[in-house]
Amino acid sequence: MADVESNYEDEEFEEQEISPQVLAEAKEKIAARCAASGITFEEVVDEIADSSSYKFGFKCGRNVKHILVWGAKGLLEFLDVPFEDYCFLSDLDAICSYKDGVIEAGIRPVSFNGQGVSIPFVYRQLFGVFHSKDFDSEENKLIVSAEGDNPITFEISPGTHCYKTIAQNPGRQGLTLKLSGVNIKQHDKAVELLTRSADSLLFQLDLLTNVPFILRKQRRRSGGRLIRRVRGAEKVELKFPDSEFDSAPLSLYWYGRSADEMPLLQFLAYYQVVEFYFPIYSQSEAQRKLKAILKNPTFRGDRDSDVARLLTAIQVSRNGTFGDERSQLKATMIECVDADSIREFIESDSVIKEFYLSGSKSLPFHKIPLANESLDLRGDIAERIYDIRCRIVHTKSDSRDVSGELLLPFSKEAELLGSDIKLMQYIARQVLIAGSRAYHV
Repeated sequence: MADVESNYEDEEFEEQEISPQVLAEAKEKIAARCAASGITFEEVVDEIADSSSYKFGFKCGRNVKHILVWGAKGLLEFLDVPFEDYCFLSDLDAICSYKDGVIEAGIRPVSFNGQGVSIPFVYRQLFGVFHSKDFDSEENKLIVSAEGDNPITFEISPGTHCYKTIAQNPGRQGLTLKLSGVNIKQHDKAVELLTRSADSLLFQLDLLTNVPFILRKQRRRSGGRLIRRVRGAEKVELKFPDSEFDSAPLSLYWYGRSADEMPLLQFLAYYQVVEFYFPIYSQSEAQRKLKAILKNPTFRGDRDSDVARLLTAIQVSRNGTFGDERSQLKATMIECVDADSIREFIESDSVIKEFYLSGSKSLPFHKIPLANESLDLRGDIAERIYDIRCRIVHTKSDSRDVSGELLLPFSKEAELLGSDIKLMQYIARQVLIAGSRAYHV
């Protein structure tokens, strides 16, 4: 919706001032403009609340992005903007007009140490504005243009009325990056140009102002950030602790809990909690393997092949642990995580369950066969976790490791790690509990 400075009563009064005839004419005009440009448009009536909302379906790459506009006043805002000339750019909170050669994308400051960045601080650093009364000044913009024959221009400033209306972003001081003079007619090329230009400009902006900005992403429902479960009204009951934990992995656990806006860092923090216990549980696994080999009646200590079997079983890594990292992860999970409990954890959360049944198919990691109810999932979960870990740190510990490109921050794949992070967090908790010892004063 457009920017409106009024309280609830004013909005309600203005809504009543819109006559049925004016609203009907507006719906007819907007429907005709939508039909001519391939945008879907429908009215959604809430009979209980006796109100209507309006649903637009804009082109967004190969998909459709739906925008929901509330009330007659919000709908009338669309009459004042050339919305039919615009489409959305996939994965980004950005609109593009090939006709006018314009791209406008929302940008947001990255939080410092988990704390948000205030609008006054941003405006002071970017535009030299110290007083809130000056926030709406038309002078609050940064503009640079290419030299020579290339007419492209970049501008960082508050979002335009057109952007706020179409993208349904009513924030008055929300900033956008605008590209004008763009001679592109294809969606993928528009995304590539916007991303490449934003990377250059926003990195420069960080160097000049110490305010890191990134392109604002479209919100995702599946596999992304998960809703926190809210407790009931009952009071929490604590008990005197009977266990204490190793300080190093617990510190990593708290680090993961604090990194909500950094999914790759969060995943690695939880992984490192589990990794801390690799030497303990990989040794237990190696002992079992050795016992099984030595108890075999056919084992001969003077036979080279049998000695080679022993060496393979205890394969010591450079850090003194037994086996490669993949097998150490599996050994730790087998020792610390109950097979039934981890399946119950996945299936008790509808978002996570649906993600592993169908939503995770687009990600290039080992699939968890959740549909097989009789299968112990721990081995497959360990394979998936290790795949993700390798893609984040981009290492190849052995020839069986997953091949693929580096998993980058702010990428589509990184945003879809929500369920994997929750699962990794659960495993980290179980390993911490298994590795705890009796509490002492």
